[in-house]
Order: sequence, then structure tokens, then C-alpha cells
Amino acid sequence: MSMIGQVPENAIGLKLYRINQREELIGCEPVYFVSGRDGVDIVLRRSALSGRVEIEGDINDHYADFLINRDGEWDGTVALDAKSYSALKNHWMRCKTEPRP
Repeated sequence: MSMIGQVPENAIGLKLYRINQREELIGCEPVYFVSGRDGVDIVLRRSALSGRVEIEGDINDHYADFLINRDGEWDGTVALDAKSYSALKNHWMRCKTEPRP
């Protein structure tokens, strides 16, 4: 079930997003992994045990961007469902929601 072939080679982290009922985009703080691509692959495989995780899949209300550097540049997305999003946000890569402007 490894997704390593689909995770961009230069991926070093993930940033979670969801769209709320008012169609507002809610972002979380970025999470970077010391092991880079391997760390990204591991947390995606773990969250896939809870729900849908599809690299470059159709996005409904939850997704993540692959971060390729610490300046927030990204290379691709991961479509998630509410359960896999929750598993990532609250367990495998705990992160806080960014403050709204």
C-alpha cells in the first residue's frame, strides 16, 4: 500500500486544508518531516487506514498539499475524506488550524 511512487521526490511535508459549510477555505499550519518523502509516505499510508487518501484524486471538502520547501511551495495535492483528514490532523501529524484573517 505504499504511495511512495506517487509522492513527489522532493516532498518534505504536508499542509492540510478543508472547505467548511460556508465554502470558506480553512488551512492548517504546515508540517515538515525530517525524513522528507519517506515521512510523507508513512503518514499518508497510516491515514489511509481511516479513510480515503488519493494522490491527485478528485477533491471534495478535504485535501492536503505536498510541500517541497520551507517557503510553502507545493507540488501536487492529496484528496482526503473527513476521516483521513481527522486522522492526519489529530493523530499522525498533529497540527493547528491557522488563524483566520
